[in-house]
Amino acid sequence: MFENAQLEKAVRMLEGMASAVELRLDPGPDPSDKFSSALCRVIREIGKAGGDKVQVHLVAPSEADYPVVSVANVRYRAVPFGPELEPFLELLLALSQRPATGPEPAALSPARLQVLMAPTCPNCPRTVLAANRIAAAHPNVSVEVVDVQYYRDAAGSVSAVPTVIIDGGRTVTGVLSEPQLLDLLQERSSQSYVQQTLTSMLETGRLSEAAPLLATGPGQQAFCDILARSSMQQRIGLMLAVEETLAANPHALDGAVPGLLPLLEERDDALRGDTADLLGRIGAPGAREALTRLLQDGNPDVREVAEDALAMLRSPS
Repeated sequence: MFENAQLEKAVRMLEGMASAVELRLDPGPDPSDKFSSALCRVIREIGKAGGDKVQVHLVAPSEADYPVVSVANVRYRAVPFGPELEPFLELLLALSQRPATGPEPAALSPARLQVLMAPTCPNCPRTVLAANRIAAAHPNVSVEVVDVQYYRDAAGSVSAVPTVIIDGGRTVTGVLSEPQLLDLLQERSSQSYVQQTLTSMLETGRLSEAAPLLATGPGQQAFCDILARSSMQQRIGLMLAVEETLAANPHALDGAVPGLLPLLEERDDALRGDTADLLGRIGAPGAREALTRLLQDGNPDVREVAEDALAMLRSPS
């Protein structure tokens, strides 16, 4: 499957490996599948190019529902071939040079990176390379590289590649360098990061995945901040995410009520009405006084929404 030039590149790069690296190759439930066959051929050729420094172990019977190759803290649901070959070879080289024990080179809390790519994407190898370098340097950062042309379900509503999903939340589309990706990982504790994460999930239609975030204090603060400056389209996404969250736990958003009440005083009629409707859906009795005042609102539509919202509130316990 390799052309002579690719084979020579693989041999040349892998000659610099300091120690052996183990590749776990799982052909998936159907080894005759076209993708599985291609993955197995490429990994075996990489194994041959690496000699005794690249040890390919076939997982049998299959442990996964799909073909995958794993090495250390990196998983590939993609074939490292063509433009994607070099990032994979560099990963093997870096892993062979990683100390078996010792402290992390920099303070990074555990993280999960999912890199969505396509074999025909000219920019994807740069982002895959950045993620692989971070994984090689930080054993507590797991990386999964996914070919969305084959695994379309993994993309969800994401329509462009490369895209990186951080910890199942923050979604960033476009080429990312290693420093940029590291900056994102180091920003995870900030409130602005939570807001950007929620925004990215709403924009990519990952509403069910946004629900757990909305059930947290930082997520609810971010929700209120986004609602205060949202467009009509964004509000629709927010309302759908609210439905997902409340379906899982009817009390999950009670903590967001104090942050929503000031929005009932905004000059924007649509925002006041949408906030009243949202408070009714949440149902927390703490919104009763503010919604009652809204019955005197100058906009008849807002008054009607407030009346309906009051009818949905739970009785005080």
